[in-house]
Order: sequence, then C-alpha cells, then structure tokens
Amino acid sequence: MPPSTHPRLSSNLKSCHNCRRRRLRCDKSYPACHKCSIGGEECLGYGAVLRWASAPAIRARGKSPPPEEHESGQSWGQTPFTPSAFLTDPLLNHLSKTSRHYVHHFNTSVCRDLVSIDQNGRNPFRIMIALISRFPYLEALVIATSAMHLATMHRYQGRSAHAELVDALAAKDKAIRSLRAAITHATPASQAMVLVAIVFFINLDLIDSGKGGWKAHITAAGRLTASLQHTPTLNPALAPLADAIAADCLTYRILGSTVNTTNNTNPLPDDVDMAVLTRTQAHSYHCCPPAVLQVILSASRLNPADTAPAAALLRRARALRVPDWVRSIRGLAPGDDLDVRVGIASAHRAAACLYVSLVVPAVGARLDVLAQEILEHLATVPDDHMLLKGTVWPTFMAGAQTDDEGCRGWCIDRLRAVWTKNPWICPWGYIRTATEMLEKIWDGRGELAEGMNWLQQLKGSKDSNCLIV
Repeated sequence: MPPSTHPRLSSNLKSCHNCRRRRLRCDKSYPACHKCSIGGEECLGYGAVLRWASAPAIRARGKSPPPEEHESGQSWGQTPFTPSAFLTDPLLNHLSKTSRHYVHHFNTSVCRDLVSIDQNGRNPFRIMIALISRFPYLEALVIATSAMHLATMHRYQGRSAHAELVDALAAKDKAIRSLRAAITHATPASQAMVLVAIVFFINLDLIDSGKGGWKAHITAAGRLTASLQHTPTLNPALAPLADAIAADCLTYRILGSTVNTTNNTNPLPDDVDMAVLTRTQAHSYHCCPPAVLQVILSASRLNPADTAPAAALLRRARALRVPDWVRSIRGLAPGDDLDVRVGIASAHRAAACLYVSLVVPAVGARLDVLAQEILEHLATVPDDHMLLKGTVWPTFMAGAQTDDEGCRGWCIDRLRAVWTKNPWICPWGYIRTATEMLEKIWDGRGELAEGMNWLQQLKGSKDSNCLIV
C-alpha cells in the first residue's frame, strides 16, 4: 500500500491550539494534526477558537474572516451570519447547555464528515447553524444528527451511548412534529429548508445503520428537488447549502438504487438537474465524477436484455478521462491530494462498469477483471486518508463480486478502516451494515440459482434495505 499522505499547512503558520498550549511541535497536518489524532484528542485546528461564553466581549476580540467567493459568484459574506460567530451568536442563547454541546459537535465533527475536505469558511453545511433560530425543525435535526453521531462514536469506543441515543430520538421526534407543521404551511421560499430537513433525516439513518425510512425520505426529497428547480425565490446566500443538499440527495438516490429494489412508480425524471453535481463536486465526499453517476442512473433503467444500451454505457464510462476531470474541479482546498482523488474516481468508474455488467449480464464483460480493477484503484488510497470515506460504495461492489478470500478480507479491513484507522474518524453506522451485508452475500454464494448473479439475488431478498453510499 502507498505511504500515507496528508495535506500540510504552510510552514509559516502557527501550530494547532492544542500543541501550542502544551508546547509541543505540531506537524500542521490539515484539517487535524497527528499528535491530536493519535492521542484521541479533538484537534482545535489553526483558526480562531470558538468558545461558549455569555460575555459579549468575546466577539469584539475576534475579527470575522473576509468573505470568500463562491463559484457561482455569490459571496459567503452575504449570509446574515458569520460562520466564525455561529456558536457565540445571541440568537443561540435560547439553547440549553446540552443543546449547545450538540451544536458544537455538529460544527466541529458532523459538518467535517459531510464534505470531502473541510475548508475553513467554505463548508456549506455550517450555514444550517445560522438558520436554526429561524426554523425549529432544523434546530431539532442538528441536535438529533449530532447526538446520533456522538452515540455511534461512543459505541465504537466501547463507551455508554444511552444518553446520546435518548437525546437523538427525542430531537428526531421533535423534528418530525415541527416539520409536519412546516410542510402544511410551506411557501416557495421555505421549500429549500424543508428539503434540507428531509435529506438530514436520510443522514440520520446513515449515521445510525443505513436502514430505516430512507427510501421514503429520498422519494419525498426527489419530488421537492424537482419543484425547486423552478423556484426563483431562493436567497442567494443559501444557494451553497441548497446545492449541497440537492447533490447529496441525488447521489444517495442513484447509489442507493444499485443494491436496492427500484421503485418504478417514482423513478428519477429525465430532466433531473445533474448540473448540481458539477457545482458541488469540490465538496462531495463521494469524490465520484458526475458523468459516472449519470452512467449508473442510466443503467438502473435497463432490462437484462438491453445489451446494446449497456455496451454504449460501458463505452461512455471508459471515455471519461479521470485525471482531466479531477484537474477541472473548481474550489478544491489548497494542498488537496489530486492523486488520491484520481484513484477514488477511477474506482467509482470501474464499479459503475461492474454494475452495468451485473444489470445486463449478456453484455459479456469479465466481472472478475472489473472487480480486480476496482481493488487496484482503491489500493492507491492510503487507509488513513481523509478521503477514504468516499470509497465505501466501490469497495462494497468489489467485495461482493470477488471470490478471492484474501480480497474479501482486504475489503472488510478497508471498510473498517474508515472508522478505526482514519484520524478524521467517520462513525457512520451504514458502513458497519455494509460489512454485514458482504458476509451475507458471500454466505449465499453457493445458493445462487443458475444464471443469477449476487446483485439480482440481493435485490430480491429482504436484506435489500440498506443505503450503501
């Protein structure tokens, strides 16, 4: 495996806050230094420290960073709240100490998980924190998501998670009740926030186990996304968040269809806005080219006899020049690891080819060769790299296809590494569910009917109810 490579900040920057306080030499890795990661301590980073305080003087001592330009030309400074002031904003004073703790965890950990690399001041999901005083259902969902995230992390660490689970379920129930009232009185201007809420219910399911009501949430979010395409009243300051949410919803729906029974009564419309995937590709933690997602979407509509369309999709996937696509992405963080992005994107492309070949077996592709190609691309990604969280779906596809015991074990180790070896730990329960599904697929290999592959068997089973992204 290649040696681990982590982006480093410029050498003229100060050490992280923890290392400065303890007078240690900091390696200035981004977004968290290795000393903090190895010691199991949350790195406070290199920018201004956010502190809970009632003293108004704290805000006066710190200057807000200059607004950054978004790719659309809109300034992040147009938002009525400054990201660095979220946690000391007077509009959050109504929150209890426990709720503020969860909002802090959402700001420092959950938002980091939701993007490829957490760029200071350019994480669209932190806009949610500025909106919770306006939309009660967003406040409840931020708390529920953060509490579930902490609960899952505590379970991984062998600690009690009872209090966090109770808080997560209580906040989720509150969010459902508040959202019902909001939908009843929804206006075109508030539809975007309703979409944010619905997609975060999907994130809640992913953090918990990847099971649950995600299919209904994706269906509802898909309908709302379609209507928002024709809504000109969206506040430009909310556009980054709305785009990120719409892109996640679309990605979840496309990748979710690969291992789950497709709901033919509510397919994705032909005019779905795929351009949102391009606008958000710098932030997407999946690191999957929009062109590859388009291939997967088209393949999900094929029948086993559609050999010619399947062959055309394989040619389209192979025509994608992955390195050129990576270099064309606008808005990447300074020091972003382009080589790793190429490896992940290439793994997604090979996995898409495998998916097409499983949907239409008559296309005649060598499935074992495709699985090996996926594994070779994945092997270029260090198992403690911050972008490893974008490899779950291709790892699952390769693991499910391979018959080699060594490769199977490697795939399980890689999925577990997203939790155990990554300094930016990503405790999402659907990853553990994916490992359990792989074990079931392997156990049932000998029971496959003649002419049936593992994907066809999975979609026809009761286990086909997990979102693998």
